[in-house]
Amino acid sequence: MNFTPVIMGANRGSYGLARAFYEKYGVKTIIISPFQTSPVRNSRILEFYYQVDMQDFTALTCTMAAIQKDYPETQKIIFGSDDRYVELLIKNRTHFSSKWVVPYSDYESYISVVDKTNFSNLCEQLDILHPRTVVLRESETFELAYPVIIKAAQTTEYHNLDFEGKNKVYICQHEEEAATIISRIRQAGYTSDLLVQEYIPGDDTHLGIVTVYVSQKDLQIKLFSYANVLVDDPTPSAIGNSLAGWVREERQVEEPISRMIAATGFYGFATFDVKYDARRNDYVFFEMNGRLGLSNYYVTAAGHNVAAYYIEDFLLKKELSFAPFKKEIIYSALTNHLLEHRVEFPKLRTMPVVHPLVAAYETNWLRKWYIAISKLNFYRKLWRYKSLEGKVKPIETKYTSFNPHVLHTKKL
Repeated sequence: MNFTPVIMGANRGSYGLARAFYEKYGVKTIIISPFQTSPVRNSRILEFYYQVDMQDFTALTCTMAAIQKDYPETQKIIFGSDDRYVELLIKNRTHFSSKWVVPYSDYESYISVVDKTNFSNLCEQLDILHPRTVVLRESETFELAYPVIIKAAQTTEYHNLDFEGKNKVYICQHEEEAATIISRIRQAGYTSDLLVQEYIPGDDTHLGIVTVYVSQKDLQIKLFSYANVLVDDPTPSAIGNSLAGWVREERQVEEPISRMIAATGFYGFATFDVKYDARRNDYVFFEMNGRLGLSNYYVTAAGHNVAAYYIEDFLLKKELSFAPFKKEIIYSALTNHLLEHRVEFPKLRTMPVVHPLVAAYETNWLRKWYIAISKLNFYRKLWRYKSLEGKVKPIETKYTSFNPHVLHTKKL
């Protein structure tokens, strides 16, 4: 099929998806963005269309018209690189012509799991392990033992705010600190729910990313891909963005995710953030994103090209089969020296290590220079935020017996 991938936004995740399209189908991807960020700059696999206001749908229709004029014969499939753009596409999909495909779930199913309040409620209903949570609406008081995590339930609204000290999440050690953070967020104009959650102890290696694909045709899970985080970005504004991870099989997360998916009618790619809680000897589920995450290239590098799922399901309308686990790899944006300094992990010297932005076909010296500088910059970041003090060691849990093919839970 003759098609053109289009991505709104220009971050590391955008490049990972574009790289998957290029490596599977040999096609270039169009990026819609106000500017070229470093992860996508000087790449031979991308084309750019500039749009200043990314959330103005009228402006987007003009950009899409320009793309349609330049690529009149191809089927376009359009993606959002973050929640704001995905939500914009879903809400306006009825305005797109038949030449454009929006490969995301319907809004009801999407918001039922992406909104963090809804996600917490869903976990409660399905008896899925999640942090003890208090939802702040009219009242700004809560009763949870410190330390606690504070975060916005509506990421789209929160993304659009700009204020001093803005972080993705906040770890608060005492009541005064929590009150200050809540007041600052509200004064910045955030009106939706705030979530206060118990802090789950454990270093970076207790964190995990689970990427799943759910077929549009039969609403069954066709892929589980698990990455055991090795190093998380310690920058306050980037907490939750992994810098290195170990892609391995982890059956223990599959059963609760399957129950959650079956209960919502969601389809497409989803990314779950989890953390292993040694006190409970189980994984705690934090949230779900109804899209591919920033680190999505780890799925492709481990043998399951993410672009193929989109094309075969949404454009070719194929029957997808469940994909078994293929191979273990390490993905890393760090130098091997820095990774080995931070993580006590013998497999680092024997396993393939993949950098999400490094490809043999990317020969531009300016791009190579940026990637080299960014690797060195992580020494400064990890030192500044005290992430170089002592080594951490990944925890392997025992696999459980579970067959996702035979799960047929009714939608709530």
